[in-house]
Amino acid sequence: MIKREIIDQIREQTDIVQIISEYLPLKKAGRYYKTLCPFHSEKIPSFHVSPERQIYHCFGCGAGGSVYTFLMQYEKLPFPEAIKKLASKLGITIEEDKSQYRYQALYDACEFAAKFYADALENSKLAIEYIKHREINQDTIKRFRLGYAPSGNLLFNAAKKNGVSEENLIRAGLAVKKEDGCHDWFYKRIIFPVFSIAGKVIGFGARALDANTEPKYINTPETPIFKKGANLYGLYQAKNYLYQNIPILVEGNFDLLSLVNQGINNVIAPLGTALTLEQALLIRRYSNQLIIAFDGDVAGQTATFRTIEILLKANNDPHVIMLDDGFDPDKYIKTYGKEKFNTILNNNIDFIDFILKIKPTSSVTDKCLRLKEILELISLIGENVSQELYLNKVSDLFKVSKDTLLNQIQRDRKTANSSSNPTKTSNQLIQNMAEKQVLPLIVSIPEYALIAKQEIPYNYFASSEIQELIKTIYENIDLENFSSAKLIDLIDKSEMKQLVADLSFQTKTIPTKIEFQRKLRTLKAAWYYKAMNEAKVKGDFNLLEKLTLEHYNLKKNLSQKRSAYNEK
Repeated sequence: MIKREIIDQIREQTDIVQIISEYLPLKKAGRYYKTLCPFHSEKIPSFHVSPERQIYHCFGCGAGGSVYTFLMQYEKLPFPEAIKKLASKLGITIEEDKSQYRYQALYDACEFAAKFYADALENSKLAIEYIKHREINQDTIKRFRLGYAPSGNLLFNAAKKNGVSEENLIRAGLAVKKEDGCHDWFYKRIIFPVFSIAGKVIGFGARALDANTEPKYINTPETPIFKKGANLYGLYQAKNYLYQNIPILVEGNFDLLSLVNQGINNVIAPLGTALTLEQALLIRRYSNQLIIAFDGDVAGQTATFRTIEILLKANNDPHVIMLDDGFDPDKYIKTYGKEKFNTILNNNIDFIDFILKIKPTSSVTDKCLRLKEILELISLIGENVSQELYLNKVSDLFKVSKDTLLNQIQRDRKTANSSSNPTKTSNQLIQNMAEKQVLPLIVSIPEYALIAKQEIPYNYFASSEIQELIKTIYENIDLENFSSAKLIDLIDKSEMKQLVADLSFQTKTIPTKIEFQRKLRTLKAAWYYKAMNEAKVKGDFNLLEKLTLEHYNLKKNLSQKRSAYNEK
């Protein structure tokens, strides 16, 4: 029997529009997608798919249901096979066992922590004063279940008294094991519980009370139930408002809470990182439009540009509100009020106008550069009508014919396809000899992968593709029966699957563990040389001094280990 949490997880992570479009030619029609029903004969489309509710219905024959139902009807699959088919698309491993909820203990630990933090907020004068200073009212505090993490390992002690094990606290990202024992992950911070779509507490964000504490914001480490890049802060509270209102994306938790405080409920936020494609696809379930309301400074504009690109890749139409430098949504609505904020919301601009506002075109060269940037973004739009309308606008703005613009997009695509060969060889991806020596071993020998995880961070590898691969290995190496075959099944990109297979066949002679560690340290040393050179070029001498000292200690440690090995 497949566990209910797995069934729910797969359904939540699946886009029904995407799945059905693999079988039927869907066309956008207002809030829905339509096509001819595959289950009865008709000439006028009556088969509707709702991205908001993640269901389908035929107004002709009455067929309808969830994404599971569609696969069962269309492919004549039994229910377990429909689940497995979707699970394989998502890279989710289905385990059938007698335990009803594999991760229930983690959900229970998070729920206990949420209640503990909420009680601690009520009993902390310092935290209450901070919340008052941020002007968050009681309704918003209760709705988002805000809390406070005190110091002194109080959560850990309270959890143990109430039967929450140390192991589950650590697995849920609520505690960390150190040499002198187990300690609370959060302390002296305002707590923001993060909810799943179903309303379960799955993780936490936290802000330091002391302005001098760095980092200012931290999150729960990623756990089996909490992935930063797959969830959005405030989505559970906002989801019922997103059916009738365009989502507003803000950067910070207090930006979101301040808007909600003023009755603006269609607000969501990433979890302290740049928006991911997975988050963008999650947003698209509720709306194919989105308003970006980031900070008005240069950093906010840069983040807005990156977010636009991600949203366009997810077939979402991004619009932007322009705040003055020095303002974020939190400060703006407190300074000018809800009415004026709604005015700038209603005067939002599309991504083309945004680019032209932050990057004026005072010369022909400027116009060429802006046009290139804009065309690169338009080429990401998957919906033909939207793409054509934006091209019409660009044609009018730049006085360039639409045919010329289309030809340029096609030329750019050909150039991109020829220069970025999707089937890169491992030699192209692996940029130095040290990597070539250790990668086949990391990929094919779990024991050596565990050693690498302890010795060297994934971002010490040169190319982004290899970093992504190593990160995947590090995140999954603790799974039982880990192998290169299982790794291939965990990876979505076909070229990365090919790379893993290629590397696996390169393992001919296996060095000893000590020899392997030596190779890893050689790779680490190469990273330090590169980082030190970059710091020198940038003139960052504080960083250069720090890196030089770390590199010296690495060499010293390596020399000591060699001496000990030779003595043996």
